[in-house]
Amino acid sequence: MTSVLVHVGYGLMLCALAARDILWLRGILVAAQSVLSLYAWQIGVPSIAAWNALFVVINTVWVIKILHDRRAVALPPDLQPLYDRHFFALTPSEFLRWWRQGRRTTLRDAVLTTEGQFPEALYFLLDGAVRVTRNGAHLTDLEAGHFVGEMSLITGRPATADAVSVGQAEVMRWDAKDLHAIRTGDPQLWTRIQSAIGQDLVVKIGRQASSQPAR
Repeated sequence: MTSVLVHVGYGLMLCALAARDILWLRGILVAAQSVLSLYAWQIGVPSIAAWNALFVVINTVWVIKILHDRRAVALPPDLQPLYDRHFFALTPSEFLRWWRQGRRTTLRDAVLTTEGQFPEALYFLLDGAVRVTRNGAHLTDLEAGHFVGEMSLITGRPATADAVSVGQAEVMRWDAKDLHAIRTGDPQLWTRIQSAIGQDLVVKIGRQASSQPAR
């Protein structure tokens, strides 16, 4: 019976590595490491049993955290359309948590990015417009529903254009230091934020391509 446990434990480990969903991976690892801990205890190797028990605790905490993040969250009515259109790459819980880390700000003829400099923040335009120029030449005007300053965030390089609000504009602002904290402290959330930014970039590139004269 004891020898069967080791095969069951490693079989479950193999299943965990094949799991595509992080919740299933963590849950199967809990089962696998519980079995391996029991096996090590029965054959008289308490150090291995203890290590596996520790892994069980760590993965159990992660399972609880993932379930908490995935629980049904009712978004405020004013945010639901915004989430459905622009932020569906995040779970509702992740979106709400990240959104609340930002700051809603009203700008007037304000500089958001300066060519050759690192932006102080990432912006999401809620209302109004932002004019984008390079070397004084007009590139495009961004309307509500687009990020501003995202290229520097993705590439880690200075901004390649100037972005200035046209008259009054309403934005959500996330400071660069807060985004860095998410990148290092919550890689899963960071990956999903990048997905939302990537979707916005696709729309911008498509819009720019359609505006180019045919040759």
